[in-house]
Amino acid sequence: MIVTAELSLYPLQENYEATIIAFIKSLKSNKEVTVHTHAMSTFVKGDHKVVLDSISIALEAAHEICNGFSLVTKLINRDLPVEKGFLEF
Repeated sequence: MIVTAELSLYPLQENYEATIIAFIKSLKSNKEVTVHTHAMSTFVKGDHKVVLDSISIALEAAHEICNGFSLVTKLINRDLPVEKGFLEF
């Protein structure tokens, strides 16, 4: 099953950028998923097991830098066209 996950990571510390960058770099290191980073969130597309495994690994990378964070996740079982940054109706 192909899924699209929208992820927003909120580190609970002042130096938040390093944690977010490590999280996104970890996601992008997996060539089996497609990653699109927008201003407020990151989209990950691919097989649901691979996407969820990639998120788990990225959380470990974030945890190495920051002990406290919140990850807001939306998951849909569709290949959403997020490449353009918006949807047209």
